[in-house]
Amino acid sequence: MNQHIIYLLPIFFSLFGALLCILPFRYMDRTLSVIASVLTLSSAIYLLFQPSYINGYFYIDGLSKLLILTIAMVYISTVLYSLPYIKHLGNLLFQHRLYYFLLNVFVATMFFSVIMDNLGLIWVGIEATTVSSALLIATQNNQVTVESAWRYVIIVSTGLVISLIAITFIYGSAGTLSLHKLLLTHPDNRVFLIGILLGIVGFGTKAGIFPMHTWLPDVHGKAPAPVSAIFSGVLLPVALYAMARLIQIYPVGTVRLFTFILGTLTVITASLMMTVQTNYKRMFAYSSMENMGMILIGFSLGGYGLLGAVIIIVSHGLAKSGVFFLTGDVLSRYHTTEMRDVNSLMQRLPRAASSLFIGSMAVTGAPPFAIFVGELFIFSALIAQYGWLMALVIILFLAIAFIAVNFKTGKMIFSENEKIKREKPHLESWIAIVNLILSFLVILFIPYFELLLKNLL
Repeated sequence: MNQHIIYLLPIFFSLFGALLCILPFRYMDRTLSVIASVLTLSSAIYLLFQPSYINGYFYIDGLSKLLILTIAMVYISTVLYSLPYIKHLGNLLFQHRLYYFLLNVFVATMFFSVIMDNLGLIWVGIEATTVSSALLIATQNNQVTVESAWRYVIIVSTGLVISLIAITFIYGSAGTLSLHKLLLTHPDNRVFLIGILLGIVGFGTKAGIFPMHTWLPDVHGKAPAPVSAIFSGVLLPVALYAMARLIQIYPVGTVRLFTFILGTLTVITASLMMTVQTNYKRMFAYSSMENMGMILIGFSLGGYGLLGAVIIIVSHGLAKSGVFFLTGDVLSRYHTTEMRDVNSLMQRLPRAASSLFIGSMAVTGAPPFAIFVGELFIFSALIAQYGWLMALVIILFLAIAFIAVNFKTGKMIFSENEKIKREKPHLESWIAIVNLILSFLVILFIPYFELLLKNLL
C-alpha cells in the first residue's frame, strides 16, 4: 500500500463513516460508526509502529502518532457509549444519524489537525472542529444548550481570529508556514515572536487556557455526556498540540516563560474554581482545565517535562472520558447535575459509584495512576529550571484541586439514605471502566512513549 495513503487511513475511515451515516437506513448510522471507529483505532495502532512521515504535506512524528492514538481510543469509546445513551435523551435537535455524522466529522477534523505540515492547515482543521462540535453541544434542543453552543462559538472563534492573525505574522516574517521548514530555520525576529505569542493565546482559547477559558465549564456542564467526554478527552489536547508546535518552532526563553506563566495561572484558576462548584459536570470541566494547565507547563519546560505532558494527554484522555461517561449514568438516574441532590450513589449504583471514585482519583493525579507519573516528570523538569519554591506553589494548588474534587465526589458516593434502593446498572458503564483501566495501563508504555518522542526530548 502507498505509504502516503497509510497515514491518511484514520481520516479516511472516520469520514467514510460520516458520509454513510446520512443514508436513510435504519441502524446504519450506528453500525457504520462502530465499524469506522474500530477501523480507525486499528489504523492508529498500526501507524504507531511506522516511521515518522514528513513530506511537505504531512508532519507525522511521535507526538502526532500518540495524539492520533488517543483520539482513536476516545472516539471508539464515545461511539459505543452513545449507542445506548442517546436513547435516554429527549427533545433532540436532530435525528440520530445526524448526531453520528457530526461525531465522525468532528473526529476527522481532529485527525486532520494533528498530521498537517502547514500551520495554516492546522488552523483550518481546528476551526473546522468548531462547526461540528457546536452542533453536538446542542444535541438536546433547549434554550440552555443552545446558549452554551453560541457562547462556545463566539469565544472560541475570537481565539481563532487571534491565531489567524498570528499565522499571517508568522508567514509575513518567515515566508513559509511549513512546520518542517520553520523547524529547520528557526526564524528569529520580532514580528515572528509576536506571531508565536499571539498563536499561543489564540489556540489556548480552544484549549481552555486562562484567561480565555470561560466557555469550557459552560459547555461541559450542558453538553450530553459523550460530547463532554470527547471534548475533554481529545479536543482540548488537539488545540494544545498546535501550541506545542509553536513552542517547538521558536524555543526561546520568552516563549517558554510566557507559556509557563499561562499554564501556571490556568492551574491556579482551575483549582480555586473547583472549590466553589456545586455542579459535578462543571467541577470535572475545571479538572480538565487544571490538567491542560499542567500539560502546557510540561510543553513550556521541554525535555522530560514534555514527556510528562504527553503521558498526561493520553492517560487524561482515557480517564476523563470515562468519568464523563459515568456522570451520564448519574444524570440519567438523578436528573440533575447539582451535587446537593445526588447522594447515596454507592447504595443506588455501586458499580458506577466505585468507578467514579476511582476515576476521580485518577484525573486528580493520585498515585499510582499515569497522570501522577506524568506530573512527576513535569516537576523534575520544573525544579531543575525554576527551583523548589515554584514547584511547591504549583503542588499546593494541585493539592487544593485534589481535595476539592475527591471530597465532593466522595460526598455524593458515600452519603447514606435508608430509603435508597439498589438499581440495575447500565451496561454502558463498562465502557467507562475499560477506559479507566487503559488509563492506568498507560504507565506500562512510558518507555515506548520516550522512544517515540526522542527527537523532541
